[in-house]
Amino acid sequence: MRDGAVPVTLRVAEVSIRLEVPSTGPPALSVLAFRANVTDRSGTDVLGVVDPLVAPAPDGPCELRDVAGQARALRAQGGEVNLEELSGVSVAVGLNGLGLRPAPRVYPPFAEVVGGVIAEAGPVDIAEVPQALALELPGPADRPAKVVLTTPGVPRVFDQNQVPMATGSRLDASGDLVLQVTGPERTFLEIRPYGAPVALACAAGAGGLVVVTHDLLARMAAAAGGVPVSLEAVWRETHMVAAASPPTRVSVEVRSSTVVDLRP
Repeated sequence: MRDGAVPVTLRVAEVSIRLEVPSTGPPALSVLAFRANVTDRSGTDVLGVVDPLVAPAPDGPCELRDVAGQARALRAQGGEVNLEELSGVSVAVGLNGLGLRPAPRVYPPFAEVVGGVIAEAGPVDIAEVPQALALELPGPADRPAKVVLTTPGVPRVFDQNQVPMATGSRLDASGDLVLQVTGPERTFLEIRPYGAPVALACAAGAGGLVVVTHDLLARMAAAAGGVPVSLEAVWRETHMVAAASPPTRVSVEVRSSTVVDLRP
């Protein structure tokens, strides 16, 4: 049954910057920018609906998640997200490096609750993960709001012997899976089967240790089938830029990935 609370309409502006670091090939930079009118009953995380890859770190050791869960929850309560392009955004690598300016594109309807126009750029290959990103946002009186965003080191996934995971590795999933995550504070692990509706998210314990139980692996495999999975170490930080017009929430993410096979 739907929540009986009165629907609330919010107007938000968001920019999402992602640095993807695959185990093979160069890093890549992508940018997503939008304004949105959001109608719902619970203060939906709009970015998580628009980009299903964005999800918070898990509260407990490991969680099996519905990839489209936030959009499904919004639909269940009768909400919707109407997108508009956020123009005047640019992101430069370093202070004087390669610059990306998101361009408008029609957003394909997702779970019948999201539609409209967004602005996006990339992914574009870069030489290395920069220590800083120079962000420009639309500001008052046609003057840009400029922000320098620092980025931490690249998070990584290792096996239980502290050996870096290599693409094509075969991992034994007949019991619990033990991995180690390194990186900045708040780094967590995601296990994403290709094309599957579910993913695992795991918080790192002491020393970055992650134990994924056989039960969760089996449940993920049952939903995904025998497809390769991507082991991803994720760090994400969010800033509110009040000097922008309108005030804009900025998400910066660094995500490393390694494609492996899980064998029962």
